[in-house]
Amino acid sequence: MKEILSKENPVIKEFSKLKQKKYIQQTNTVLLEGIKLINEAESRGIALKSVFTNFYTDEDFGCPSYLLSENAFKCLSSTVSPQGVIAAVELKENDFSMPKGNFLVLDGVQDPGNLGTIIRTAVAAGFCEIYANNCVDFRNEKVIRSTMGTIFDCKIMSAGMEEIKKLCKHKLYCANMKGSSVFDVKNVPKQFGIVMGNEAHGISDEIMSLGLEEVSIPMKNKVESLNVAVASGVMMYILSSKQN
Repeated sequence: MKEILSKENPVIKEFSKLKQKKYIQQTNTVLLEGIKLINEAESRGIALKSVFTNFYTDEDFGCPSYLLSENAFKCLSSTVSPQGVIAAVELKENDFSMPKGNFLVLDGVQDPGNLGTIIRTAVAAGFCEIYANNCVDFRNEKVIRSTMGTIFDCKIMSAGMEEIKKLCKHKLYCANMKGSSVFDVKNVPKQFGIVMGNEAHGISDEIMSLGLEEVSIPMKNKVESLNVAVASGVMMYILSSKQN
């Protein structure tokens, strides 16, 4: 284990760039913080590229490892209360492919916490293929942290209008407050997708023009809408419970 005391060290400067989106995209590498998240990645067969700690350990991580001073460690950490260990791992974008099971289409979801929660819920509900159109990068550190490790159990793909039109081969339900109640939906097929929209503006007019079946969640007590992550969970569980 090599010791690094200065935050000006070239290794620290290089890996601290991974807090920026463009360097994540260039290198397909992200920083995972906390031993639980790192263990979740390793249990899925994801190899560690480098490990950084702020405490000495004789553990063999199977990759270059560094003991950092507190100041150097803070350059890599993104949490208020650092957990003492950070790992760099490869996390590539997935090429588009047609779904093999139930799936989600996310249109313009921008809040990292929302996206992370949606991913976690989607994996729990069996919607392990997620198509993202103009969304926050799924490799954002807040997204990854919010998924609680489930980011490694799903396939997230970029999908523009050309790809979304291909997905129309399958039944697509579109979340819209003007749609019919999700509780009244009948004849849900064995495979389907759900389209969820932007936190403030909903689903884009371009996608709405595809003529998808619009469904809504009934609201009581003058509540106008639900958080997109909560609404996604409700939609996934109710519609999948109605499958033929």
